[in-house]
Amino acid sequence: MSTRTGHGEAFARANDRPHADRDDLPTLVDFVRTRADPGVLLELGVGTGRLAIPLAKAGVRAYGVDDSPSMLARLRAKDPDRLVTVFEGCMTEPPITAPFGCVLIACDTVAALPDRAAWAKCFGAVAQRLSADGRLIVEGALPDPASWGGPTRLPRPEELDLLAHNVALRLTERYEDYAQRPFTPVSPKCVSVYQRVL
Repeated sequence: MSTRTGHGEAFARANDRPHADRDDLPTLVDFVRTRADPGVLLELGVGTGRLAIPLAKAGVRAYGVDDSPSMLARLRAKDPDRLVTVFEGCMTEPPITAPFGCVLIACDTVAALPDRAAWAKCFGAVAQRLSADGRLIVEGALPDPASWGGPTRLPRPEELDLLAHNVALRLTERYEDYAQRPFTPVSPKCVSVYQRVL
C-alpha cells in the first residue's frame, strides 16, 4: 500500500502481529472465494500474504500488489511454490491491468491511503480492473462516532458507498464480518461488497 514506502524489514516483520490471533481466516477465505467469479483475485496491500496465500491454497488464482519490497520478500519466503503472483506498486496505480473476478482491500488497508483523493483514485483503479461481473470487497473498522465530521483516515460506510458510486459500482452486500452477521449502527467494522452498475 502506498503509505508503506520507506518501511523496511522491521515493519514487515511486525505486520502480521496485530492479526496473529484472528480466528476467522477460514470464514474469510470461504467468503472471498465464493465471490471471486471467475476465481481470479487481486489483493491491494497484500503485505506478507497472510490472506492471499490461504486464498491461493483454496484454489483462487491470487495476485497481490504492495509497495513495500520488505513485505513482498516475506510473502515470497512464505510462498515457496509461488502460488501468489506479486507486483511492487501502489494501490492507487496497481501495475497490473488484467480483469479480475474479485478485488480485495482487507484489514483497514484503505485507511493507509493518505486522504480522500487517494481513496477515490484507488476505487477508480479497481473499477478499471474488475471483470464485468467482478466484485470489490472492502473490510474496515469504523471510526469512533465522536470523530465523525473531523479528520479521520477510516472511511465511514456511506463514504465507501459514494466512492463506489462515483466509479459506477453499487453496494450489493454489507455485513459486520465475514461470518455475515448483520451490520448495525453499533458494529465495530463492516465488510462491503460492490459490483458494477448494470
